[in-house]
Amino acid sequence: MKYLFKNICLVVIGGAAMALFAGVAQAQPKGWQPQQNVALIVPSTAGGSLDHVGRTIQRMWEQQKLLPTSSTIVNMGGAGHALAYNFLNARAGNPHFLSITSSNLHVSHINGRYGLSYREFTPLAVMLTEYIAIAVRADSPLKTGKDLVEALREDPRKYSLAISSAVGGTHHISFGLPLQSGKVEMNKTRLVAFTSTGEGITALLGGHVDVLSGGTVQIAPHVASGRMRVLAVSSPKRMSGVLASAPTWPEQGYKGALENWRGAMGAKGITAAQIAYWDGVFGKIAASADFKEQADKNQWEISYKNSTETAKFFASEYADLKSVMDFLGLTGKSN
Repeated sequence: MKYLFKNICLVVIGGAAMALFAGVAQAQPKGWQPQQNVALIVPSTAGGSLDHVGRTIQRMWEQQKLLPTSSTIVNMGGAGHALAYNFLNARAGNPHFLSITSSNLHVSHINGRYGLSYREFTPLAVMLTEYIAIAVRADSPLKTGKDLVEALREDPRKYSLAISSAVGGTHHISFGLPLQSGKVEMNKTRLVAFTSTGEGITALLGGHVDVLSGGTVQIAPHVASGRMRVLAVSSPKRMSGVLASAPTWPEQGYKGALENWRGAMGAKGITAAQIAYWDGVFGKIAASADFKEQADKNQWEISYKNSTETAKFFASEYADLKSVMDFLGLTGKSN
């Protein structure tokens, strides 16, 4: 009798345990999730436009509790983003390392400065477009983009031109398109390269350079305070908000419309389940009211694309940029 009672108890206890474990298993989310700290790499120094995008995304996934683990921002500026991308490339197959990226990924490969292309990474998302502003100090004699083009046509070295990324990068192209169409001898201009818009702004306001190509989000506050004036923006139509009075390049008679997108990518070799997880995270951020509010505040245009759409976009964007850079004479020998 005692033996029978003991067996019944074991069956009941065992059954309860199995039911409990089954309940736990059912409660667990399906698919892959991060198991350790997530590192979001920013390929610029702190304070630049890419840094601002990275910190905004990290803040949102933490506030919306989209990650089950902690996360950190890792700033790796320098070498035209090559330091950051080499770091990510060395972590193939690891889904806990992501990087903010931009069209500079393509540009640096096309101009021969960087050996790795988008094909060596996993495209995850395009989040937004941040247009480029060409700005001067408020006391500059230059009033419009046309003034700048005409002055440099007469004397290409009259004004120093600061770019917020490496020579041959996106900000270089933002000068190159209008100046080339305005028949300025680009190879004779005085270009000064910085690793972020923040550094370029410091140099411009300090009187060390004359004209700056930088992200609108960093330049807008200085326009609002009266310390800077914008000569032109790279958007196809006029922007709203603080920069509403800034003319586009096309309306001044020059080429210069340029999509300066910001997105995210992972290391090569991560799995479909891991890609699907990050699709969910970035998709929820892009659809949130907070992200829309930030876009309005920062002069961003939301242009979200998921991982599949981003992979296709990277391929077409690369081809388009190569065509433009061929025209500007910025294509490297290997291309």
